[in-house]
Amino acid sequence: MNIKFGIAARLASFIIIAGLVIAFVASEIFYKQTYNAEVSNAKTAIGELVKTISPTASIAAFVSDEELLKEAINGLARSKNVKSIAYKDEKINYKVNEAGFDENLAITFDVQHPFITTEKLGEISITPDYRKIESDAELISSVNSFVLYLLAILVTIASIVICYFLVTRPLVRTSKVLYEMEIGTKERVDTPLSHSATEIGTLVRGANRLLDNVENQFRQERKLREEIEALEQRFRMIFESAKSAIVLIDTSGKLVLYNDAFVTLLESLGLYINQENTEYSDLLIELFEEPKQLLEFVSESLRRDEIAIGEYKLKGLFTSKSFWVQLFVSAVTTEQNEKYYQVTLSDISKRKQDLEQLEKQADFDALTQVLNRNGGEKKIELEIVRNRSFAIVLIDLNGFKQVNDTYGHDAGDAVLIEVARRLSENIRHDDRVIRWGGDEFVLLLQINKVRKEMVIKAMDKVRDAITKNIDVGSNYTGVSIGLSAGVAFYPESADTLDNLVKEADQAMYRAKELKLTAPDKYLFFSEN
Repeated sequence: MNIKFGIAARLASFIIIAGLVIAFVASEIFYKQTYNAEVSNAKTAIGELVKTISPTASIAAFVSDEELLKEAINGLARSKNVKSIAYKDEKINYKVNEAGFDENLAITFDVQHPFITTEKLGEISITPDYRKIESDAELISSVNSFVLYLLAILVTIASIVICYFLVTRPLVRTSKVLYEMEIGTKERVDTPLSHSATEIGTLVRGANRLLDNVENQFRQERKLREEIEALEQRFRMIFESAKSAIVLIDTSGKLVLYNDAFVTLLESLGLYINQENTEYSDLLIELFEEPKQLLEFVSESLRRDEIAIGEYKLKGLFTSKSFWVQLFVSAVTTEQNEKYYQVTLSDISKRKQDLEQLEKQADFDALTQVLNRNGGEKKIELEIVRNRSFAIVLIDLNGFKQVNDTYGHDAGDAVLIEVARRLSENIRHDDRVIRWGGDEFVLLLQINKVRKEMVIKAMDKVRDAITKNIDVGSNYTGVSIGLSAGVAFYPESADTLDNLVKEADQAMYRAKELKLTAPDKYLFFSEN
């Protein structure tokens, strides 16, 4: 503890200065009072001397005894405060030390008749020795002032010593102990001796009470800090080990915080993070295949003070693999009113693939890999909703039952697979092949104004491909099958799925009735 001008030095300086000032003022006042008192006493003493010789001088003047009068006057002149004396009446005129007589400074006393007090016989004029009087007064005053100064110094020293032992030293020791004390420990300040009932004792007890409160507060803060550190460690462990990518970005798109899962996700997309590319556009939208739709959805959700949740596809730079994530976006505002966005990206690619597989299994025929009836109906319903013109061709394979009965179900499956392949290869890419069930297929054909001619041309090409021999296995010769087909148009024949199928089915059965007698008439159109 480095204190250049402590309380002890300041208190001592204050006492010394105060003592000197008081001594100076008191000595000056005492000096003047003493001086005036000594001068006044000297004059009074002269008056008393005059009263002493007045009876003798009065008798001498009455009887005109000059010798007696001179003797009385000379006795008065021997006083140390008398410089010169002059006596004067009708007969006698006598002066002592006439050279020092000063009529202006002389003090005159009347000599009264010894028997008639109202009658004046003469007068005595005394010139006091003012220089001697003043000199003596100055000497006495100076001595008294010196004694007062000395007394003031002694009182000052005594005050300093008393203040040091009673006040300064206990305070200095207490402050030193407090300064060197380690806050938050069990150390306390001992109450100085003889100060248990004084203000210093009260101060020490107050300091100890404050130290108790500080220690308790330190203990609580230490416990709270440990809890916060443990909680922070748990959160950091959860954050860093999370399988989902978690990102904290500011409103300008700069990455503030992110975990390892986010780095892994970016690397899988052919991106990377370093100190030079930590800035992205709003909500990392450039990572998604549909950024505009994403931004509109997230902005609207945040505007309603909701958490934006959705499933979106990411775009990779150097890979054709599909990446799907479930996106969570929430706005975070700090106590300093700084706004951030917390973005969580959970990889749902496998789930999407599983769903797609399930959808494929639900909508595609496992044997032929073309749309099954369920998937075909969905496709036809979608075309109806879009209000597009199209035709459906319901095809029934002629001779398929004989193949199954003769060569077995494996051969029948081979025929169905080959028919589906040939159908797919002989239609346009916008058209669809649907296995309707058993040996029935449906073609969904996109058409324009020349409806009938387009269908006839397409079906002639299909029939030529289907009627060619089909290899059903190395142990068998090739088989040949035919087909009967019925056509219905949307919206001319019907405007609903069920009615379209019904119309095509009726047309197809008319063709089947002629499959033996007129096999070339394999295609019939709806009568509506």
